[in-house]
Amino acid sequence: MASHVFRFDESWEIPGASVEEVYDVLARGELLPLWWTGVYLKAERLTPGDAPEVGAKLRVKVRGFLPFVLGFIVEATELERPRKVAVRTYGDLDGAWSAALTQCGQDAHVALLFEVKIDRPGMRFLAPLLRPLFALNHYWTTPRGERGLRKYIEARRMAA
Repeated sequence: MASHVFRFDESWEIPGASVEEVYDVLARGELLPLWWTGVYLKAERLTPGDAPEVGAKLRVKVRGFLPFVLGFIVEATELERPRKVAVRTYGDLDGAWSAALTQCGQDAHVALLFEVKIDRPGMRFLAPLLRPLFALNHYWTTPRGERGLRKYIEARRMAA
């Protein structure tokens, strides 16, 4: 695998949540800064309308613990309510992200797959040296997403 190409295969457990609740959040990328706080700095919908739909696009800005911000477009490629959300990304990060949802008793299980290559010129050049640090940066962001999604769904449930 090239030094600027990454594959992350992870899973999240969302206690007390239904796959429908999780899907309703994950399918609406514009909500990312509300629950994946400190990582997703901006998620601006570029496609008219409010409903999740294949082809809908967002412009996002993200950061990890490393001192840089990445910008890219997110385009919905698969939306299978309530089982799957998949997107493609292009810009500083070029690749694909998917979440497969299954109900496990009272909890929702989210199987995540993120395959990406770093296309930001300076970072791509440094990837052979900094690959472990880039991967660590990803692993710093992931638990924040899981915790944030848990809290966000719980807060939505309390407000309803």
